[in-house]
Amino acid sequence: MLKFIKRFNLYYMRKTTIFKQLILNVVIPAVTALLILGAFNYIQTKSILIESGDTKNRIISEEVVDIMEIQDVALEIIEQYLNPIMESYSNELVNNYFKNTKNIEYADLDKIRKELGMDPEMEDIYIINEEGIVVNSTFEADLGLNLFLFGEEHKHMLLGIFEKEGFVYEKFTVEDNTRRLKKYTYIPTLDGKYLVELGIYSRPADELINSINKTVNELSDVDVAIFINKDNPRSLAKDIKLAPDEIELMKARFVNQDSLKIPKKINKKKLFYNYLYIHRANTDLYKGAVIRIISDRSEEEILLRNELIKFISIFGLAIFIVIVLLYRKTKVITYPIKKLVDKVNRVTDGHLDERADVVGNNEITTLSQKFNSMIEELESYYNELEQKVKDRTAEVVRQKEVIEIKNKHIMDSIKYAKRIQNAILPPDSYVKKLLPKSFILYKPKDIVSGDFYWMTKKSNLVIYAAVDCTGHGVPGAFMSIVGNNQLNYAIDVKKARNASEILDHLNKGVVDTLREQGSEGRIMSKVKDGMDLALCVIDYKNMKLQFAGANNPLCLVRDGEMIQIKGNRMAIGGNFDEELPKFTNHEMDLKKGDVLYTFSDGYPDQFGGNDGRKFMLKKFRALLLEIHKNPIEEQEKILEDILETWRGKEEQVDDIIVIGVKIE
Repeated sequence: MLKFIKRFNLYYMRKTTIFKQLILNVVIPAVTALLILGAFNYIQTKSILIESGDTKNRIISEEVVDIMEIQDVALEIIEQYLNPIMESYSNELVNNYFKNTKNIEYADLDKIRKELGMDPEMEDIYIINEEGIVVNSTFEADLGLNLFLFGEEHKHMLLGIFEKEGFVYEKFTVEDNTRRLKKYTYIPTLDGKYLVELGIYSRPADELINSINKTVNELSDVDVAIFINKDNPRSLAKDIKLAPDEIELMKARFVNQDSLKIPKKINKKKLFYNYLYIHRANTDLYKGAVIRIISDRSEEEILLRNELIKFISIFGLAIFIVIVLLYRKTKVITYPIKKLVDKVNRVTDGHLDERADVVGNNEITTLSQKFNSMIEELESYYNELEQKVKDRTAEVVRQKEVIEIKNKHIMDSIKYAKRIQNAILPPDSYVKKLLPKSFILYKPKDIVSGDFYWMTKKSNLVIYAAVDCTGHGVPGAFMSIVGNNQLNYAIDVKKARNASEILDHLNKGVVDTLREQGSEGRIMSKVKDGMDLALCVIDYKNMKLQFAGANNPLCLVRDGEMIQIKGNRMAIGGNFDEELPKFTNHEMDLKKGDVLYTFSDGYPDQFGGNDGRKFMLKKFRALLLEIHKNPIEEQEKILEDILETWRGKEEQVDDIIVIGVKIE
C-alpha cells in the first residue's frame, strides 16, 4: 500500500491541481489508515478468541485424562478382587457341571447359577461354540450373538483361548445392551468344543463410573463426552446416537490418532466440535479413546460481528466527513467539469452543434478548447459520412429488391417442380391396392427430393422399387424424373418382367439420356453418378420373389432372423462404357409372415444421438428386426419417431425412403 501511495504521489507532483492535492492528502491516507486499522483489529480479536477457545479445550482434555488415570487405578483394585471369584466359578463349571458337553447347549444355566451362589442381577453365564456364537446364556439378550463379529482382534483372542486352554480374563469393557461396565472371563471345556464365559457387573465399578461422569460434566459449561471402541465408537457416560458421518469421522480419529476441529451451525448457534484422540497404554478399557468437546462460540461470533459493525460505522463516518469536506473545497472546480460533461453527453446523443463554454484560464479551459476543436472536426466527418451512407443505403435497398424477386421466381419454380415430382409418385390408394400390407416412410430433405418410390402391376406380378438418385434437392429431382421414365419404359416398351432385366434396361436408358456426342466423337457424361436402388418383383400367386439391386440391398426378415441380399456394387448410370455390365437376378420362395425392407442410405447416414454420430446400417438393420412383428401399419410411425428422437437438433442430411412389405 505504501509503495502505491509513493508512486501515486510522484505521478501527481509532475502537474498538480487543488483537486488532485485534496484526493492525495485527504482521501487516500484516511481510507488506507482506516482499512489497515480495522483489518488489524478484526484479525487480532478473532485470533484471541480462537486461541482462548483452544486453550480452554486443551485444559479440559488434560483434566479428563487425569480423571481417567484415577479411574484406571480404581478399576484395577476392583478387578483384583473379582478375578479369583470368577476363576473359582469357571473351574467349578468346567470340571463339574460341563465335564460332559453333550447337552451343554440345553443346560439350565439359571439353575446352575443359583447352585453356585451367583448373583442373578449381576453375574451371567455364556456358552460359546467354535463358530463364536452364544448358544446358551442366562443373559437372553445375547443368545445367538456372534462374538466373532466384534472385530478381528476379538475373534483371534477367542480362537487362541480354544487352543491354549486355561482361565483367561479381560479388563472391564462396555456391555453393548446396558452401556454398563462388565468384566468377562473365558475358559474352554475339557473337550475344547466350547468356551464358558462369565460376565459380571460390579456395583463399585458402576458407582465409580457415575462419579467420574459427574466430575467430567462439572468441568466446564461445554459438552464433554468420551468415546471408546474404534470399530463401533460409543460413549460410556451417555446414550449418544452418532450420525453416520460423525461415526466415520470418529473412526478416522482412532485410525490416525490425531485431533480435529469442525465448526457447525445448529439452531442458529455457532458450535465447534473438537475431537481429541488420547492414547492409554496401561488400560484395556481406554487403550484408545476420543474426547468430544462441543463448545458454543455464538457469543464470540456476536463479538466479532459487533467489531466488524463498529469498524464499518467508523469507516463510513470518516468517508462521509471526507466527502463533505472535499465537496465544499472542490465545488468551484467540479461545476465547470459538470457543465463540460453535460456537453459531452449531448454530443454523444447526436447533437454535434454543441460547444463547451470557455471560461477562466486553467486546465478546464484548455480541455474545453480542445473539445470544441475535436467536435468541429467530428461534425465535418459525420456530415460527409452521412451522405455516403444515404447513397449506399439506396443501392443496397435496390439490390435487395432484385434478389427478393429472383428468389421468389426460383422458389415458385421449385414448388412447381415438387408438384411435378409428386405427380409421378404412386398415390396412396394405388400403393394399398398393389401392396395391401405395406408402409412407405418418405421424407425429402428439401422441397423436392432425389429419392422416390415406383411401382406397377403386370399380370400377376407386383413390381416396386426404392430409388436414391445422386444428390438431393433440384439435381436429385431431375434424376428422379429420368429414373421414373426409364422404369416405365423398361416395363411398358421393353416388356421386361425379370428384376435384373428391368435394371439392365433402366441402366441403358439412363446412360443414353445422360451422355452426348462431343465435337470430336468422344463420349462425355453430363453427371458423374446416376442412382442406387433396390427393386423387387413379387408373384403373390406362386409365392415367388425376384430381387435386383444397384448398391442397395434387400433385407428379408423370416422366422425372427434377418437375411440380407446384397445388390451389385455399381450404380445405375454410373458407367459409360459401350458394353454395359449386367445386374444379378436373385430368386427365392416366399413364406407367409416374411417382411421385406428396401431403403435408401438416408436413414442410416443421419447424424444424431448424444455425440453427433451416424445412425449406421448395422443399427438400422437391428431396428428393423426389432420392430418387424409390429403391425405393418404402425412400423412407419415407429421408424419416424425413432429417427426424430435420434436427429434431435441436427439437420436432416439426405432424402429418406424406407419401404416395408409383409407377405400374407
